[in-house]
Amino acid sequence: MIEETGYVLSVEDGFADVETIRTSSCSSCRARHGCGHHAIAQVSTSNRMRMKAIDPLSVKVGQSVVVGIPEDTLLQASFWMYLIPLLGLVVGAVLPSLWNDESNLAVFSSIIGFVVGLLLARNKSKQESNNMDYYPKILRIEPPKERHIPLVMTP
Repeated sequence: MIEETGYVLSVEDGFADVETIRTSSCSSCRARHGCGHHAIAQVSTSNRMRMKAIDPLSVKVGQSVVVGIPEDTLLQASFWMYLIPLLGLVVGAVLPSLWNDESNLAVFSSIIGFVVGLLLARNKSKQESNNMDYYPKILRIEPPKERHIPLVMTP
């Protein structure tokens, strides 16, 4: 289960809008200097993400919650959104080269293959839009953190 902590913004019939703040562990990673993810995380200005999550716990607005999504669900979604368009691109580039040596045709068909892959991914996304397995779920409510304001005495 992939988990993230967030705050409840609103609640409606079994769902809650939750805002999470993206955290990055790039600063503690040894490979951060050669990693593209680290560069993107530094450039990105928005660390907040808003999501609609299944609410089995009847949370209230303002509560800190932990939302989660199963790893296999994320893997399936990633397969459809990344791998299918990429396979369309590769197949579109390779097939014309088997029959013809013209590179313009290979470029054109690779673009067509990529677009077909994107359309397949979009169609799958529309089919699964009401599948509750793809929605994050509120797993638990975090206890409120004590807010301690230090008292400073001046002489």
